[in-house]
Amino acid sequence: MIKYLQLPFHFDTAKMQEEVSLLGNQLWKLHFQVKHYEGEWSAIPLRSINGEINNNFISPIEDAKQYADTPLLKECPYLQEVLNTFKCDLMAVRLLKLSAGTQIHEHKDADLCFEEGLLRFHIPVITHAAVEFFLDKERMVLQEGECWYMNFNLPHSLHNKSNVDRIHLVIDAVANDWVSNLFNAPEIAHKKEIAGGKNVYDDATKKEIIFQLRAMGTEVSNKLADEMEAS
Repeated sequence: MIKYLQLPFHFDTAKMQEEVSLLGNQLWKLHFQVKHYEGEWSAIPLRSINGEINNNFISPIEDAKQYADTPLLKECPYLQEVLNTFKCDLMAVRLLKLSAGTQIHEHKDADLCFEEGLLRFHIPVITHAAVEFFLDKERMVLQEGECWYMNFNLPHSLHNKSNVDRIHLVIDAVANDWVSNLFNAPEIAHKKEIAGGKNVYDDATKKEIIFQLRAMGTEVSNKLADEMEAS
């Protein structure tokens, strides 16, 4: 099982920062997993369920067809170029901001790993050396413009001990042959593999996801809640 690897891409930090700045400060919405953090952890959706601009919820149903570009992505031509680098189906794409001083408690994201067919890529747009990011007790140091895959089935936590807001472009995607070939390419310089197996949602997490889906009150969210309850 792959714990993490750095992809052989490097993106233009200045262009990403400029487009994020042009989006302004009014569009950030607090992350729905409120029990996981202290401070301000917020998101701007660039791809979301039905392309809704105010929806930063991540569907537990593994269907990329639910997702569409939001109008905000159309305002960000360079971020569109970044996303076009990934030759696989994209699900949720968000800008995630960890405000200065914010702490995300250790948690797991079930089934979010290459071996289960789903991936999450992180591209730092703005970061700082004082941001502490731990993946299964190992500190991860990500630089602006880099692109990393990490196995978020594993316990992970963050603490922004700096005085700047940390912003990452976070891409959820479906694994395919392009991904498999890329992950085994000789250009991959930093890669760590470990033994491990499949994680599943516990009952408490399932209930929380269903509650959040019901609270959204949309036809799609209620359908997803019904499917989770039936399973």
